[in-house]
Amino acid sequence: MDKNAPERKRLLEQELKRYLELLQQYVQPEKVIIFGSLATGKIQAWSDIDLLVIQSTNLPFMERLHQIRQLLKPQVATDILVYTPDEFEELCRERPFVRDEIAGKGIVVYERAG
Repeated sequence: MDKNAPERKRLLEQELKRYLELLQQYVQPEKVIIFGSLATGKIQAWSDIDLLVIQSTNLPFMERLHQIRQLLKPQVATDILVYTPDEFEELCRERPFVRDEIAGKGIVVYERAG
């Protein structure tokens, strides 16, 4: 394990907590999933946050991304995907990466009740 990994992990988890607070307050997503090194625990000094937000919205894809990035104002490297529930379901069926790496190995860090 990288000697800087524990500090990086703490920083990423702190930033993720901030993201979740902002998302719940302003966007009310249906679900938030982390994937990649933060989800697998294989964190290195260069690890980022891979974040998938599932939200009911009529905004076009790029506008959604812009809206979420503007809201979160990431302080660490962060890859963000924003899909509607229907889009995510379709991607899970059609894209092995989404099905295996995000839906399969990702961790749901927030799910709206109800």
